[in-house]
Amino acid sequence: MSVSDAKKESLVSPSSTLLDMHLEELEEECAHFLSLISALRTLSENEAADEDERDTVEGELYASLSHLDNHAKPAMEEMDRVVEEMPDEDEENSNPAY
Repeated sequence: MSVSDAKKESLVSPSSTLLDMHLEELEEECAHFLSLISALRTLSENEAADEDERDTVEGELYASLSHLDNHAKPAMEEMDRVVEEMPDEDEENSNPAY
């Protein structure tokens, strides 16, 4: 199955392009964030690690957290908007199709 087919069949299929954009950004930044955590742990294990390198990784980690924050808040707002637009269960059940 191709990636595009998997996206179409996903249970978590974004229902708006804005939400899709934020989720893609979060996905990419999460991967970057995890790689930075791994790099920081490796530096911690290495006693001869360069302090400048550690400072750089910590700075990039902070920037990554900021990037995550900048996409998480709008993604949540867009998800809230999409959910609000969905019909209530009561409305669906009160108008059965004959």
